[in-house]
Amino acid sequence: MSEAAAADAALDEKTEAIVEAARKTFLTRGFDAASMDQIALTAGVSKRTVYNRFRSKEELFGAAIAESCKDLLPVNVDDIEASLPPEALIRALGRQFLQGVLRPEALSLRRIASFEAGRNPAIGKTYLEHGAEWMVKKCAPILARLAARGAFKIDNPEEAIWQLGALITEPLYTRVLLGDAPDDLEAAIDRQIERGVIAFTQIYGAD
Repeated sequence: MSEAAAADAALDEKTEAIVEAARKTFLTRGFDAASMDQIALTAGVSKRTVYNRFRSKEELFGAAIAESCKDLLPVNVDDIEASLPPEALIRALGRQFLQGVLRPEALSLRRIASFEAGRNPAIGKTYLEHGAEWMVKKCAPILARLAARGAFKIDNPEEAIWQLGALITEPLYTRVLLGDAPDDLEAAIDRQIERGVIAFTQIYGAD
């Protein structure tokens, strides 16, 4: 490995360590009580190193949200899309998404963002940009391709993704977010996904 490549690898490792340290710090202390000093200490880097990569705590919070969102979609989306019929594809992707947003860590980050947004709107906007809006941008092209194949009638894929997200998550997501999780969460997820996909098909079905 060249010296330049080694330097790039070290840079990536340090950035990953900082984001992971920030995620842990936000989850344990909340946004307001988390400090750049503590994040640097947890990451095992200097405070200057943190600021060389992230200009503010808000930017670091966005990076932590973005890192968590990576688990909401499988890495082999193209393979899954090619191998499953349209409704089965939506069920598969919807189930992974719903399971992801219902993880304790994801719920905690949502609660932090919701609490902080009232006094610091930038936090709410950061969560929206790196969370829901990121997912919309990732998933809207999938619906556009399904529509192009004749599986659905969709004029606005981004709007349809927002609606699909609501259909496959609510009311289960809000109940769990507010502490009213069902005893059998997996069974509840299956019911929520099935009802959501049926409703989405009724709205956007090609027939």
